[in-house]
Amino acid sequence: MHKIPISLCIAILMLACGLVGDARAESIKRADKEDIEMLLSAASGMNSANFASLIGETRGRVYIEYVTAIHAGSLFSNEMKYIVYWLPHSELTEEQLAKFKAYKEKVANLDPQPR
Repeated sequence: MHKIPISLCIAILMLACGLVGDARAESIKRADKEDIEMLLSAASGMNSANFASLIGETRGRVYIEYVTAIHAGSLFSNEMKYIVYWLPHSELTEEQLAKFKAYKEKVANLDPQPR
């Protein structure tokens, strides 16, 4: 039987913990009515601590990326937190969807690099 050095075990454990921490940093979440208003406000660009942008649509869902500098880990790090919100088309009015599209277009026109 081979003995594994304790230092190798500790290194593997630290690496695994680091990877798990990275996986928790980003998530996907179903949006509710309160989230829609928060996302529209963030998409407007009025607050520099958070931002939202329409990612796209599928046949039945709308996807919006939300980025914030204010989160539990922000006291210890300058990294942003990313959340992808999704919701069924039926829970978003045409006016709200048009606003998300307009905000996205506005930001795209300000960006000097084409995407």
